[in-house]
Amino acid sequence: MGKSGVRAAEEKPVAGFIISAIAGVLILLNGLAVGLMGAALLSLIPDAGPFLGGLVIGIGVMFGALVLVGAVLMYKGSTTAGGVLVLTSGILSIVIGGGFVVGFILAIVGGVLGLAGR
Repeated sequence: MGKSGVRAAEEKPVAGFIISAIAGVLILLNGLAVGLMGAALLSLIPDAGPFLGGLVIGIGVMFGALVLVGAVLMYKGSTTAGGVLVLTSGILSIVIGGGFVVGFILAIVGGVLGLAGR
């Protein structure tokens, strides 16, 4: 506390923000990689291949973006909303590989740290 009895700077959950941001980027990259590989491998199926690849890319981008939004919410001060968003999106991202599994784990850790306000 400062001389006036008020905190000099508002404490922000920096650790939760950084870990969640890394998780969001990994989940985005994983969604793109899995979607592109799936589209390439399924291109032998005339109508389904590109559509399924695009669907996986869309799901991966959505979950990764939601994790990043949750990280920013935590940093801006909404630690509960941001932590819950990071946790739920991170857990649901396991459907597309969870950010090479490392992103999934980091999202859980970052979400818990955000909920704890750290």
